[in-house]
Amino acid sequence: MIQRQTDRENVDAAVKHNTGGGKGRRLTTALVDAVFGVLWAAAAFLTVTILLPESAVPGAATSESAESEGTEALPLAVPVEQRLSFEDDEVEALGREALTNIDYPWVEALPGWAIEFKRGNTDIAGYTWSREQRIEVFIRPGDTATTVARVLAHELGHAVDVAHNDGDERRQWLAQRGADDDSPWWPHSGAADFETGAGDFAEVFAAWQVGTDDFRSRLAGPPTTDDLQLISRLSDG
Repeated sequence: MIQRQTDRENVDAAVKHNTGGGKGRRLTTALVDAVFGVLWAAAAFLTVTILLPESAVPGAATSESAESEGTEALPLAVPVEQRLSFEDDEVEALGREALTNIDYPWVEALPGWAIEFKRGNTDIAGYTWSREQRIEVFIRPGDTATTVARVLAHELGHAVDVAHNDGDERRQWLAQRGADDDSPWWPHSGAADFETGAGDFAEVFAAWQVGTDDFRSRLAGPPTTDDLQLISRLSDG
């Protein structure tokens, strides 16, 4: 799932000053006014910076793509084993089996991206962190290699979209799927991932990799042969 990083930052400032009279008080008052002016300007700058849209995007059942929180992407030449991590042995067994169901050459097509398999106990099945170039897949109670592979394929679809597509290609995708031109691509304003162009692209990518069982896009129906041919072209980079 792609979730744009729009967490608000709070700016707390406490200024203590002399409450005596005369010139000292006037100077202190002026100093306080100046300090508060700087703080308010800084707060306004932070708020505007945080709320400005990012160039990288917003990701299965439910999955979510999110902006990073300070971690750098991996260097391009990192070996594949260093691009995979597993929380424990059981998670590793399911994760590695799930990876065998993915035919897409993600190692070559998504240089610098890493995949982390972790335990999860919520409705969130996966995240795609676009700035960090990192995918998280959560292994939840009852999951099998098949269900994990589907979540992984969906998140890889988001990564492919971020890495290889631009506005023209996204408009081409919406037209191919019979969606309105003004359909949202990212899940802004509380829209669910599966109601957006990004979510539909990721779901069709997952269908291309692991089949249409549990297809969840609400933007358009299960993919046609033409849809699958287009997603193959758009995923080539």
